[in-house]
Amino acid sequence: MAVAGPPGSGKTTLSRALAERLGAPVLSYDAYEEITGWPPERVSAWMARGAPLDEIPVPGLAADLARLRNGEPVRDREGGRMLRLNGTVAGRPVIVFDTLLGRAHAGTGPLIDHLIWLDLPLDVALARKLRSFTGEARRDPSGAPGLLHALDAYLCRYDALLHPTYLLQRDRVRPGADKILGLGTLADHLAEALGALTALVAPAASPSEPH
Repeated sequence: MAVAGPPGSGKTTLSRALAERLGAPVLSYDAYEEITGWPPERVSAWMARGAPLDEIPVPGLAADLARLRNGEPVRDREGGRMLRLNGTVAGRPVIVFDTLLGRAHAGTGPLIDHLIWLDLPLDVALARKLRSFTGEARRDPSGAPGLLHALDAYLCRYDALLHPTYLLQRDRVRPGADKILGLGTLADHLAEALGALTALVAPAASPSEPH
């Protein structure tokens, strides 16, 4: 099962909650992507070419997702531990894929069996993103100067670069979703996702194919 949505929509929170409930591994797009390291002029040039999503560098992501689906262990690039197919629903193994690109990415899209899109208004997503900066500063005041610098850089890029890419993501990724969830609590979204996953695996099928 894949979870997608704009930054700040809660996709990572929902992905982790699903994985915890199911005992399943989480594979995260954020651990592979390199586009956030691009200078603004390169992002602008990419957008001027029509923003082809397959040019977003995510080296190793499709290969690792395929290996997990085949039952092979994969090293978690965020935590360092090995990810394995442990969790099941109705006897079928489950992978939780935390992604920004959904089925719109040629390398990983065909490996997604069910896609949830968190359809949060961009102003609400932005507010939540800003809370991530302020919340971290409150937890560790000693890091506040660095966080302030990061927040300023984020906001400086928002109008010209980030907001247009979030609109593009919604236009290209949202249509490929199997289920769209709007505003709601984590408990609401978790219940919806679990219900969708149970319905997906309910028909008799081979227990060897993960979702």
